Amino acid sequence: MEDRSITTLRKGASGIITEIRHSKVSQRLIEMGLTPGTPFEIRSISPFGDPIAIRLNDFAISLRLSDALNIMVRSK
Repeated sequence: MEDRSITTLRKGASGIITEIRHSKVSQRLIEMGLTPGTPFEIRSISPFGDPIAIRLNDFAISLRLSDALNIMVRSK
């Protein structure tokens, strides 16, 4: 299966983070635990798609759409 942006997934979808593309906040995303190989689940998506709430490593993170576009994943 091909890697794609986490923003393409729907609520309830899960997968594995494969890459954090370089951006202004990529280092911060990595420090928050968004590292390649980490499993995640989409918990909620606001009506306009921003923000996106995900669950990983037993905690939840809300991501701006602009930041989430840089998170590449492989869905299960």
